[in-house]
Amino acid sequence: MDYRRGVVTGESVWRAILLYGANSATYKFAFGATLLEAAATGRNHVTLEELAPRYAELLCEALQRQPRQGTSARSKFLDTCRAFNAGELDRDMLHRRTVQLGFSNVVDAFPKLGGDQAPLSYYEDQRRNSAAPGLVLRDELLELAGSVHAQDLDAETAARWRLVETAWATGISDGVLGPSLVYDPDQQALVLQSKQRRRSVTGVVAALNGYQDGRCAYCNELMTQNVGSGPIVEHVLPWKLLTRLWRGPDVDAIWNLVLACWSCNNAKGGRAPHETWMPWLEQRNNDLIESRHPLREVLMAQTGATTAERHDTLKLAYRRATELLPTVWTPPVAGHRA
Repeated sequence: MDYRRGVVTGESVWRAILLYGANSATYKFAFGATLLEAAATGRNHVTLEELAPRYAELLCEALQRQPRQGTSARSKFLDTCRAFNAGELDRDMLHRRTVQLGFSNVVDAFPKLGGDQAPLSYYEDQRRNSAAPGLVLRDELLELAGSVHAQDLDAETAARWRLVETAWATGISDGVLGPSLVYDPDQQALVLQSKQRRRSVTGVVAALNGYQDGRCAYCNELMTQNVGSGPIVEHVLPWKLLTRLWRGPDVDAIWNLVLACWSCNNAKGGRAPHETWMPWLEQRNNDLIESRHPLREVLMAQTGATTAERHDTLKLAYRRATELLPTVWTPPVAGHRA
């Protein structure tokens, strides 16, 4: 991920906040999505009254989808949203209480990484400005909302949100692996699987795109999710290993999935990439784990609890894969950036 490698841009810091920030409640996902929508209008000042309807709407929808939207036992604001969903409050009262309760922590907490202020600021807090209370949207946010990747960022936020709420609801984030999140190649989605059923949680493209900064894993070229030839879910160690005498970790799992452009996917075919590329995959998996990703425990169970164990697991899997499929593919030089 660009930010973790010292690349500070509007996109990289935004992704870091949404993908690496603490997950104690899902307010930041609703707030981030609301900010992007507000900034897309081109305005540089918004009031809490203007943000409240969309912000509350997103959280009310989330509570209908999954009742647990935080780690705290109670929340006055979430209780307000629950009351609205139950028909106990009208929309006007929901919006008024959202202004009163919904922004008290998220405005200060959103632009932080690891407890420290993020290197870029997307807004100025002017809530105490009696002349023009609200938020001043900085150029960094306005440019981000107007960029070609704004839709990707919105999709990535939604995907992360669904993974977090699913992890809380099922205990996956605490190391409980049944039910588990698995890859469904037909849907190209992560699905919650139990003995009784399979339920789609989120698309793999949106879930992984932010960790690749919207770039192809192999050639490093930018991709967009709304273009027909955009990201393709790619098995690094080929899926057809499962049709051979494969003695390694399940290659049809998240540790072995990346996003590639059509050109690289087509060129690679059913081959493994050259071993000089493999540190990129190792680093990506470590990034997922270190980001408090909801699949952290699943990844660790599949590949190892420590970086050393994961390195050895990947090295052994690669050796076994290339013993069965010795012809490898060398990605473009630009892709070697682990």
